[in-house]
Amino acid sequence: MSNTKAHYESTGPEIWKQTEGKITHFVVGVGTGGTISGVGKYLKEQNPNIKIWGIDTYGSVFKKYHETGIFDENEIYPYVTEGIGEDILPKNVNFEIIDGFEKVTDKDAAVYTQLLAQKEGMFLGNSAGAAIKGLLQLKDKFTKDDVVVVLFHDHGSRYVGKMFNNDWMRKMGYID
Repeated sequence: MSNTKAHYESTGPEIWKQTEGKITHFVVGVGTGGTISGVGKYLKEQNPNIKIWGIDTYGSVFKKYHETGIFDENEIYPYVTEGIGEDILPKNVNFEIIDGFEKVTDKDAAVYTQLLAQKEGMFLGNSAGAAIKGLLQLKDKFTKDDVVVVLFHDHGSRYVGKMFNNDWMRKMGYID
């Protein structure tokens, strides 16, 4: 629970200050739930109209549980994306402050992890690829005047043999 508290006391206020309170949406991958719950709680205390979006992966229980209140074991299956998704409901995840979840495929997470490096020079982890792809999938939820913050959790060094290795990407069927 200290993870949630740390993000409530530090990351949330930092985002609020850096956006001068103009943030309208916060988008982040959800694993153990500390980041989304701490930041989300802080931001909603400042402005309850801020939308909090969690990025999930297929094989994880978060999205369906959030939408239905049902923990469906049929939703659980192995996935490649690391750092987000769970087959349990961690105590850190405060579903009440989360407005919605968006699922991203393993393939899209991997491809967008590479694209962030190639096009933006951002050497980030696989959950960042999922977060940016989730953001793009949510684009119809935003207006041109919105201030949307996406948080990337991880650096890319742990993924050199995976998402940054085209042989691995081809083997997985993610690229031709």
